Amino acid sequence: MTRLRISFQSGSCVEASAPLGMLDRRAALSMLLALPLTAPALAQSYPARPIRTLLPFAPGGVTDVSARYVAQLMAVSLGQNLIIENRSGGGGAIGATAAARAEPDGYTILVASSATHSILPAMSEKLEYDPIKSFAPISGMSNAPYLLVVNADVPVKNVKELAEYAKANAGTFNFAAATGTPPHILAYVFRALTGTDFPVALYRGGGPAMADLFANQVHAIFQPTTIVIPLLDDKRIRILGIATEERSSLLPDVPTLAEQGFPQIVANSWNGLVAPAGTPAPIVGRLNQAANEALNSPELKARFGGLGITIIAGSTDRFGAFMRDEAIRWDALVKAAKMPKS
Repeated sequence: MTRLRISFQSGSCVEASAPLGMLDRRAALSMLLALPLTAPALAQSYPARPIRTLLPFAPGGVTDVSARYVAQLMAVSLGQNLIIENRSGGGGAIGATAAARAEPDGYTILVASSATHSILPAMSEKLEYDPIKSFAPISGMSNAPYLLVVNADVPVKNVKELAEYAKANAGTFNFAAATGTPPHILAYVFRALTGTDFPVALYRGGGPAMADLFANQVHAIFQPTTIVIPLLDDKRIRILGIATEERSSLLPDVPTLAEQGFPQIVANSWNGLVAPAGTPAPIVGRLNQAANEALNSPELKARFGGLGITIIAGSTDRFGAFMRDEAIRWDALVKAAKMPKS
């Protein structure tokens, strides 16, 4: 009887016993094929087909815009396309739930955001996923500050005038927001801080909300610089303030909300990539590498910089810590808005 011992780079090995005459090449090959791939081999063989990338909002919003930029460059690095699939609804909960339930094989990933991983957990007690336990962080992507914007027909020039106008036009004035997103929270924070009582019209995404703002069907909205900066020459809207601690170098004439008496309203829209929990670490590492290559490319830096976006690249651990910190911050804002949990 002869013992055959096969060792691997990972340090694992397997032994088998058989008569010498039976240990031919085909038997040895069959034994090898039956064993799981080692980490280096798994990383090298992935991806072998396009990667479904669930985006839990309607097309045209900030998350959609930034994710498509990153996906195009990641596809070059990975040698496979990242197919963006818009799965909107529930403020992002439908798409996030689908991703959490997907096979953890690296061929379904999620564009996570402040909505899906910070705000919904703070607002809802009935989520079908855990923002931390249900996902493996891959990489952050972008972080953009919010602007307070009104339809140009609203006769106000600053935030205090907007509050006064909202009070004087109770019943007709309203805000717009995508359900469960930062603008949803910020609208309620603004309402609480100003003592006004206007309705908030809720949408499936930022794109449809902006369409109605242009049409003067809604009157005000918080939107990230990603969406608003390309529209600076559009005479149908007016920017009243930016939700940052200091003025933006891209918009030096736009005062902060803090300057106008609202220091509590400091908020950014962030997004990144996550995979279903249990996705093999070599695959997550390969996706992280591709994401960082994309985010550090001169092309993407120039494009994001022109939209007021800060890039949040880095390790998987760094992005995981970032998501946990943001969840705490947005939970405090939800409490300040006095919004009941659903």
